[in-house]
Amino acid sequence: MKKITTTEFLFLVFFTTLSFIHPLFSESPNDTGERIIHTKKFTFWIDPTSSVPVESILKTGSFQRITDDFVNFGFLEGTVWLKLEPKDLPDPARYPLLLIKAHNIDSVELFHKNDGNTYVVSKSGHIQPVFQREFPHRNFVFRIGHEKETILIAIKSEISLQFSFIFTNQRNLQREDYINQWVYGLFFGSLGIIILYNLAIAFFVRDRNYFYYIGYVLFFGLGQLSLLGFWGYFFVPDSYFWKRVGIPVFFSVCLFFFVLFTSNFLKLKVRVPKIARFYQVLGLFALLNALIALFGGISEASIGVSWLSVFICFSLLGVLVWGIFKRLRSFYYFAVAFVLLLITCIVYGLLKFGILPTNPFLEEMLFPIASLADITLFAFALADRIQLLRQEKDLALAQVTSLRKERKISRDILMQSLPKTIPDVKNLQIQIYIQPMKDVGGDFYEYFSPNPYELGIVLCDVSGHGIPASLISAMGKVAFTTQKDNISSPKQVLEGMNRVLYGNCNPQYVTASYLYLNTSTKVWRFGRAGHPSAYLQRASGEILKVHPKGKIIGVFPEIQIEETTHRVEPKDRILILSDGVLECFDPEGNMYGETGLLEFLRTNRELPNHLFKTKLIQDLESFSKLEIKEWDDDLTFIFLELV
Repeated sequence: MKKITTTEFLFLVFFTTLSFIHPLFSESPNDTGERIIHTKKFTFWIDPTSSVPVESILKTGSFQRITDDFVNFGFLEGTVWLKLEPKDLPDPARYPLLLIKAHNIDSVELFHKNDGNTYVVSKSGHIQPVFQREFPHRNFVFRIGHEKETILIAIKSEISLQFSFIFTNQRNLQREDYINQWVYGLFFGSLGIIILYNLAIAFFVRDRNYFYYIGYVLFFGLGQLSLLGFWGYFFVPDSYFWKRVGIPVFFSVCLFFFVLFTSNFLKLKVRVPKIARFYQVLGLFALLNALIALFGGISEASIGVSWLSVFICFSLLGVLVWGIFKRLRSFYYFAVAFVLLLITCIVYGLLKFGILPTNPFLEEMLFPIASLADITLFAFALADRIQLLRQEKDLALAQVTSLRKERKISRDILMQSLPKTIPDVKNLQIQIYIQPMKDVGGDFYEYFSPNPYELGIVLCDVSGHGIPASLISAMGKVAFTTQKDNISSPKQVLEGMNRVLYGNCNPQYVTASYLYLNTSTKVWRFGRAGHPSAYLQRASGEILKVHPKGKIIGVFPEIQIEETTHRVEPKDRILILSDGVLECFDPEGNMYGETGLLEFLRTNRELPNHLFKTKLIQDLESFSKLEIKEWDDDLTFIFLELV
């Protein structure tokens, strides 16, 4: 049997509970018992300038009948005046409380006369601290007495205005509050558990998508607290400012995190760069919208939240259609959640702008129901993403294992192909060092010594690494063996190797240095094919950089190699090397280069031959702050000294 996750369990419990308590939210004209909806008994008139005094309202206002039990004025400037005639007042013994079922009203004032001509005013709304109201409540409640004259109510709000008038009693109000708070406690508790659960995962997997998702859920929850009145009642009961800005600020920041979450989760920067940039702009607008609210533009920011939601939804719809058409797995869960969110946003926008008729159930429960389903689906999408990341990790590990095996094979091929002994030439001391890049590289050398006095040695560097480079190295060795009859001529050896390798290296190539040395005649010849220079250090300490011209091997049908000839004497030293020596970098990005090498040669001119290899390696490691085995390039050099 499939195990149910914590999120799924909370989701099921919430909606099962909701199915039982739905009738408590459903308000119809036929309500009986301890509450009665009385909205249609009121008439209304709008004072667009909020300048008419209460004493003149009955004479000035042209009042109209309300036709809906839950009236929706949308975003409205000015003051809405409502009146109720004494004949329409329900029995105050049964219904002593007037509940204005609304949220986020800036100011609501109840005017009535007991005796005489002076109006008595009772105040509520955000402008009035919660516990200084006549009846502290997250909605707006007034106590009704035995009024003999018309009741007037003045309502102002910079946010979309929807409300209903309900007459009830204290027992029923407390009963409904208990049930409402239990249900909403379950809803916000579920959000809290989702946030904590995903926060733990976020710190474990270090995936920024989780942090964006948490920001989205957190500020959505704060927005819902503001929308349902709990933010003002429990958290900021005395702050007029924070009660007013809660909805536009929290939902604007919520949209900001949603945009980041969407863009990163769907990898839009890589897949659809233009949409990713568009979302960046929308995210900045969302933050700007929050700032507008904080600096007093409550109405403008509230309208901005609605329009930002529309832009995000419709642009994302196109992106998801494209992703599903491309069969991108990460788009599927997201698409289901988004369609639900899109429908909710459209319906809610139409409710807020007064296009659709509404009721308290839709106002209070539309977003919580849809959002919990939406957030749960996004959680599933993230879980699916983790599963994909695990699969990708397993695949990557398999590839790394395969690559390591390939490198081991390549290293074996390379090391087996290298000469097993160092040339034994009279009057000549030789030091050879080769260190492939970590596991394997493309450097190799080979030599031929037909008699005790002659030596021909080639040092090559194959472009690339791995098995292909190792195979070309083996081919290079074969190509060199075909040139043994030309041992004394670097030009003929390198040009002959090129003819053998041409057409067999693509797309790679080979650079090479070749030296011929006769310790009997004291003749040294040198040629190079795209390889670094050689260095001749005289017994006196003078250093000659030997740099004959020559193109790389394996690319051109024919190449022209220039060779140089020098007479050498005892105590003269010759160094040929690969580019790994010169292209050594320190942590600041400075290169060892020829400057560092020449300085090393001058400083260590008197160093015994057998210590040269160790000393140069130590100098390179000291400069790079890395051990040679951790380098990203091959390191090879051959050091010869006549004795």
